[in-house]
Amino acid sequence: MVLSRRLPLVAAVAGAVALGCRGDARRVTLRYHPPQGASYRYTIEQHNGVKFENGPMTKVPEQQILMHIYFTQSITGPAEGGTGVTVRFDSTTIDSPMLQSSAFAPALDRLRGLTTMLVYDDRRNVLHATTAGAGEATQAGDQLLRGMKGLSFPFPEGPVGVGDSWTAEIDMPLGQMANVTTPLKTKTRLTIKEITAAGLDTTVLIALETTLPGDPIVVTQQGQPITMKLSGTLTGDQLFSLTRGAAVHSQLGGTIHINVTGGPLGAGGMDMTMTQATSLTLGGVP
Repeated sequence: MVLSRRLPLVAAVAGAVALGCRGDARRVTLRYHPPQGASYRYTIEQHNGVKFENGPMTKVPEQQILMHIYFTQSITGPAEGGTGVTVRFDSTTIDSPMLQSSAFAPALDRLRGLTTMLVYDDRRNVLHATTAGAGEATQAGDQLLRGMKGLSFPFPEGPVGVGDSWTAEIDMPLGQMANVTTPLKTKTRLTIKEITAAGLDTTVLIALETTLPGDPIVVTQQGQPITMKLSGTLTGDQLFSLTRGAAVHSQLGGTIHINVTGGPLGAGGMDMTMTQATSLTLGGVP
């Protein structure tokens, strides 16, 4: 659970059609039409801090985890119903003073080179996704991809300008390693902050505000059902290039309150506080 689902967005890759005069763009219609053959390398960096407020782990020091995910997103072109995209996990690292890297190094090695094929419609809704391979590596790759979507979102139906907002329901990017039997959904409010037209490119800066509703979530650990309630708000923004059809960078962070009951914890349960800061950057892979 400490390995956050939120590594959460894939990298949010998309295209758009700009309406208005270059250099003074007033409104844009966001549509997913990235250039065929384009390839984007991304880095996701996520800092997690988990503090046990009460329960049997109160004396455990606050856990700090730093995760990096390096991946390449390639636009394969037209596909049935939309645009084909391939995500390749180049490497993943996890650093924590509380964990020994040797414990999870083999699992991370198996992720290297794992690919997922997706098809998006023109509003950047995922129509379907398939991960190549089988077994634990494929399952872990699917979990990472779901977590990366925490920095991704579908586009609104019509044109938008500065100050306009829309709301999207997005998979919750928390507790990525848990066996979740209840859908994890959050509400994200997106607001256009700036539209900048310069040269041949138009960029859109979008404010992000994700609310965790605190609804019960049922997970299974070691064969026992556990109920989790997560509440809080994560805020940030994303800069999006219309010409490249790609997110240039994103940031999202905040504090999440977690209540866990059931299983070995019983009805008394346990409360935790998680601080999280996630960034997505378009750039090279080491």
